[in-house]
Amino acid sequence: MGETKYVFKLEDVETKTIHGGSVISHIVLHEQSCGVKNFSLLHNTMKAGLNCAHDTPGHFHEEEHCMFVLSGKGGISIDGTRYNLEPDMTVFVPPGAVHYVWADKQQDMKYIIIYSPPGPEKKL
Repeated sequence: MGETKYVFKLEDVETKTIHGGSVISHIVLHEQSCGVKNFSLLHNTMKAGLNCAHDTPGHFHEEEHCMFVLSGKGGISIDGTRYNLEPDMTVFVPPGAVHYVWADKQQDMKYIIIYSPPGPEKKL
């Protein structure tokens, strides 16, 4: 059996295009990558001018999660309230809250998501 991995380069992790092509999701820490049991961590890029709602009010997860914006600008809608986002801002999304994310028209928005407990990354 191989050695447990603890350090990851973004280019070496599982990557999926989700939400109709608007998001590139790098699934960094999850049970399959390193055995983590109580959370998962993703590095997402929302493409400039796009959103993950696609003419819906958004989506929801049973798990609570948070976002940390690394670069770019955009926003998030949580239960119908819109919030503008920029680098170094953090967002908490309660379990069951209907939400969606968008990126500014001029630039991609890169952000980290942590789900606790893990789960949504298994459905991507």
